[in-house]
Amino acid sequence: MKAVVVKEPGSVEIQNVPDIKSVPEYSCLCRNLYASTCSGTDRKLIHNTTPWENKYPGILGHENTAEVIQTGPGVKNFKTGDIVLRPVYVYAGEERHGYSGLFGGFSEYGIITDFKAMEDDGKTAFNPYSRYQVKIPPNWKDNPSAVMLITLKETFSWLEKLTPLYGKDVGIIGAGTVGLFYTNLAAVFCAKSITVMDIDKTRFPQAEKVGADKCIDLSVNEKPEGAFDLLIDAAGILTMISDFIPMVRQGGTFGIYGIDTSFSAKFEGFGSGLHFAFHNSNEADPLVHETCIGLVNRGLVDLSNFHSSVMPFERAPEAYKLIAEKKETKVVFKL
Repeated sequence: MKAVVVKEPGSVEIQNVPDIKSVPEYSCLCRNLYASTCSGTDRKLIHNTTPWENKYPGILGHENTAEVIQTGPGVKNFKTGDIVLRPVYVYAGEERHGYSGLFGGFSEYGIITDFKAMEDDGKTAFNPYSRYQVKIPPNWKDNPSAVMLITLKETFSWLEKLTPLYGKDVGIIGAGTVGLFYTNLAAVFCAKSITVMDIDKTRFPQAEKVGADKCIDLSVNEKPEGAFDLLIDAAGILTMISDFIPMVRQGGTFGIYGIDTSFSAKFEGFGSGLHFAFHNSNEADPLVHETCIGLVNRGLVDLSNFHSSVMPFERAPEAYKLIAEKKETKVVFKL
């Protein structure tokens, strides 16, 4: 089967890898349908700039949808024909046929693990990533945008931990996919005003489409008027964070979501009354999963607004080059 392989840092290619010849007792074999890039995590894995050690060659990818085609004898909670999220050829931290798991999801076929069945049977030796391998509505099978549910769950579960948005002035740094989701969710949660800031003004029409009231062009040092009750860093500007602190009004919150490759920050020139919020997302929460599906099914979030092109899977290496050149934002691959 074909897979997206990082042969060595900086080198992405399509390779033929050995088939998955046996399905473990509590696992399902799945045929992947669609997959999508994650410019933040994927870029770090491709260039080996994560804070943890990576092994190469490795199979990339952690955003994909698939159809279950075979189940192991211990599986209780999945069946053939189910549409699921995040199968992997090889789990992160493991190896298969000489390939490490760089989250390991970009292959023609992959596996999911029924961790609930394992827990019911008193077994605990499963990869924690399997908690993200869950079912989605069957009528989403042929929808390339369905894979965007993953990012929706990540952003929604993070945002719900912050201050309530209704009636608040909200600023969002970055109009990439994550920033667009925060913009849309701020609109859903009835923020008083929503201001999006980016160095690339070509992203502003899409930001306005999903709910931005105003867009600020940071490339020309444009500044917002007034201050924000909540300012969200969705771009990873930790090394520039002192430039944005004055934009948060006293008693307001600065939420840090995006992380750059430096993984460090220096805070200067602010006094009391500013709340910093560092949270992890919790997309594995079943309530988050069902709520985000509800947001889509009720028409409050249109997942097609959050990716750029849909390309054949074989064009993955080209897609990452286009993303690096700022010609694409988030590409969906059809398998």
